[in-house]
Order: sequence, then structure tokens, then C-alpha cells
Amino acid sequence: MPRDYYQKLEVEPGASKQDIRKSYQRLAKKWHPDVNKAPEAEARFKEIAEAYEVLGDENRRQKYDDQLKYESARQAYQSNTGNTGSTSAKSGHTSRAEDRKTAGSTSYEYRTGGGLDEDFFDMFFGDRMKDYDFFSNTAGNASFSNNNGNGGIPLRTTRAKLDITLEQAYRGDHVPIRLGDKRIQIKIPERIPQGSTIRIRGTGSNGIDADEELLITLRILPHSVYALDGSNLQGVLEVAPWEVVLGTDAHVLLPDQSRVRVKVPSGIQSGRILRILGRGLQRDDGSYGDVLLDVEIIVPSDLGEQERELYRQLASSSRYQAQMRRRKS
Repeated sequence: MPRDYYQKLEVEPGASKQDIRKSYQRLAKKWHPDVNKAPEAEARFKEIAEAYEVLGDENRRQKYDDQLKYESARQAYQSNTGNTGSTSAKSGHTSRAEDRKTAGSTSYEYRTGGGLDEDFFDMFFGDRMKDYDFFSNTAGNASFSNNNGNGGIPLRTTRAKLDITLEQAYRGDHVPIRLGDKRIQIKIPERIPQGSTIRIRGTGSNGIDADEELLITLRILPHSVYALDGSNLQGVLEVAPWEVVLGTDAHVLLPDQSRVRVKVPSGIQSGRILRILGRGLQRDDGSYGDVLLDVEIIVPSDLGEQERELYRQLASSSRYQAQMRRRKS
């Protein structure tokens, strides 16, 4: 049975996208390892981020919901027939492995931290794969007689999965990996999106045989500040009450450590979204996503006596009083 992402985010299956985002932000703040020193905090934080990567995206959420329905129906059928299906599942997995061997393909997986299970990764990110070809513009072909001089013989394909941080994906990087006895440098293009596939063709001098190609599928790990929403980056911008009243300029730190000045208009309310255009990850059409900042008004808990006195003066001169709000129909 798939992981219960709704339970991880403490929401009902019919929850709205806004409710899911708010619950994620609340739980991420609660379990962030820099704030929560409990031994299980880091694991819980990663589970929450993983759940939001799926439920926060409409397409992935639909696929996940369909999978839940399928598993529920399958279990109901098995309970009625007494068939657990374990034999056929195992047999099917073995057949896939044999097919890969027959095709001359070898699979490896590399991790720099936690990540989604392989089946779930393929389900939710498979349709967003994008080839980055550093040797020619003939990505996706099975043979490359014009490029490698092998007479049109199909290349042996080695597939691998590589986990990288959002910082690496955003700024670009060179990552060393080991495939058997080979040590290879993988070039990560800057602002590469989740689920992208990098293709490297062997030349003999780059650590890969001339009759071999390497396909590296990237998985971006959960981040402590930003969540991925397709090619957009979602974050929470905390502002103080006086900044809301007077307006301010916030300096937002991006994953490559650069800063962008964002104008917070006077009178903005919690839940409003501020957008930084074109500073997200790359889209399929070559354009770039945005950075979306969810405004949250925070009252500091460590106010000094002078600050409290100013609030008392404000309270005595203000006409506003706490009141119930009408529910929206």
C-alpha cells in the first residue's frame, strides 16, 4: 500500500490545495531540525516534505489518489478471493529485471540523503524527464553512428539515479560518482528541474566506454526553506506587524545564496502570495518558473519593555477590537 501522505500532512483526502499548503508550512516549521532537536525531527521533516511534493502538485496528487483507489480495490479483491498476489508481483519484478539484462542495460542508484521510493519516483516524476545532451543534439536515439563511429551498433545503456540538493540543482555543480570501478564527473546544469535526465555518451577518455551511454536521473532532495511546485519554488515570508502597517523591503535568500529585494506593500494580509518572476527552475519550454512567497504575519515573542509600551500606546489610541469574522459562504 502506498505511503499515506494525507496522514503525514494531517489533512483529509478531500483537503483543498490551500489547506494542504498551510498544513505543510505549519508542520515543516514544527519539525525543522534547526528548531526541533528531537531525535526523530529530521526524519519527520523529510517525510513531510516528501508528502507535500506529491500532494502539493495537482497532477502528482491525482496519480497518487488513483493509486490509492487501485490498491484499495486490489486489497478488497484479494480479501474476497484469498489471493495475496505476492507470487505474481515477485514474478513480474523478476521479469523486468531480466528484460533489462537482455537489453544490455545496467541500473545503479546513488543517494546523498533520503528520497522517494523508486516506484513512486517513476510515477510522479517520470513524465517530467528531460534529456541534457552534452555531446550532440540527437538526444533520444538508440544508435549514434555519426557520433561514435560504432557502425550503428546500439549503445549499451547504464541508468542511474542521483540525489542532489536544491542548492546544487539551482546553481549547477560537478558531482563525482562511482560506477563499478569507474569514477565519473557529472555536470549538473544550473536551475535544472526535478526528474531531469542527463545523458552522457562514452568517448573512452571520459571514463565511459565508447559503445556505452550513461543516463542519470536527478532527484532533488527536500529543502529546509523551499518546497518544489513544478518549476516554481514555494517559501514562507515572515513579516512583523509594523512591517505590514508601514510596508517594507524584504531581502530574500535564494538557493544559490544570492539575495533578491522584494517589496512588501503596506496593509498586506497573511496568506497573500508575493511572486519573484523567473527565479525558479527551468521549465520544459526553456523558460523559468517563479519564486512564490506566502506572507505570514508573526508577532515576536521576545519584545522588550520599550516595544511593549509602544504597543500599549497603539492599543489605547486604536479603535480596532477583537471580533468574530463571518464565514464565507
